[in-house]
Amino acid sequence: MNSNTTTLGKPYRTPWTLRAYDALPGNPLWIGIGFTIGLLLVFFIGRILTEGAYNSTSDELRVAITQILITTYSASAYAYLLMTARKTTHDLTPVARHIPQWQSIVDRAGTHPRWVLLLIGAASYLIFGVAATNATTPEPTNPWDWQMWTYDVYWHRATTVLFVWWLACLCYVSVVESARLSHLSENIESVDILDLGPYQPLIRQGLTNALLVIGIVSIMSLLGVESRYWPVLAGSWIMCITLSWIGMMLPLRGIRKKIRVAKDQELDWCRQSLKVSRDALKSGAGEQQSIAEIVAYKTMIENIRNWPFDSPTLVRFTLFLLIPIGSWLGGAFVERGLDFFLS
Repeated sequence: MNSNTTTLGKPYRTPWTLRAYDALPGNPLWIGIGFTIGLLLVFFIGRILTEGAYNSTSDELRVAITQILITTYSASAYAYLLMTARKTTHDLTPVARHIPQWQSIVDRAGTHPRWVLLLIGAASYLIFGVAATNATTPEPTNPWDWQMWTYDVYWHRATTVLFVWWLACLCYVSVVESARLSHLSENIESVDILDLGPYQPLIRQGLTNALLVIGIVSIMSLLGVESRYWPVLAGSWIMCITLSWIGMMLPLRGIRKKIRVAKDQELDWCRQSLKVSRDALKSGAGEQQSIAEIVAYKTMIENIRNWPFDSPTLVRFTLFLLIPIGSWLGGAFVERGLDFFLS
């Protein structure tokens, strides 16, 4: 794929994060694990060499480790989302290759204007990162008095810039890539509502979007053992649930419209056929069986969902929403267990 695609005068480029993950061996999961281990090693080695443990509290250590986890997760999730959006676009080739602008859509998948990503990342830190830092710093400490920062707090401030940036880009590309897929499926010429298998990549992309966004607040929930983080976590939960629902449904919006149109056409055919069969029956030339078959077919069409997913998909999405609660309970359990054994 060309990393420098220009459309309508606007340069669309493969983001730096995705280019880095593409250049490394392995999938984003293993790259993320390696990134996490490496960053934790740097953190603890630096902590030993600078004797940072003497000035830092256990709470500052906990927050530093949690934010390192959020940083590595956000980078990996961001890259993985771009990869899956690119793959989903290619997987729709059998049903979408006849669209006139198909090749330009394929080329643009996973690419975005670099200045937009920079602007979104910077604005998100200034709006959310700074506000979260102020809200979670205990009184009367000044969160921006760098001379009072301990080793762990330096890591707090550095990782906040990184993970807020990556998380903002993750949310942005989730919406943009989903809208692209929706527009793509909306331009498909026709849909066979009795065979929706070719559109399963859209459902998988929606579930992937939801899971990656839920993963953000799941890691953040580890901070819930401290009551001062609860207001920030409550806001994060609400925002992530909303974004996960958008990420789940938006890729399917276009195909939903096509399914609805196809259903209306089939139901119109059923109504016309019923009229013809009714008139034939009244004249004595028709058979009762033909009417029964049309009615059965009409009922089957009416029972087809406009949204191309089934109940198990909704169950999976619901289970995703429960992950942050499990993360919070698990963090609280570990915290209480450590306090019990160390006391």
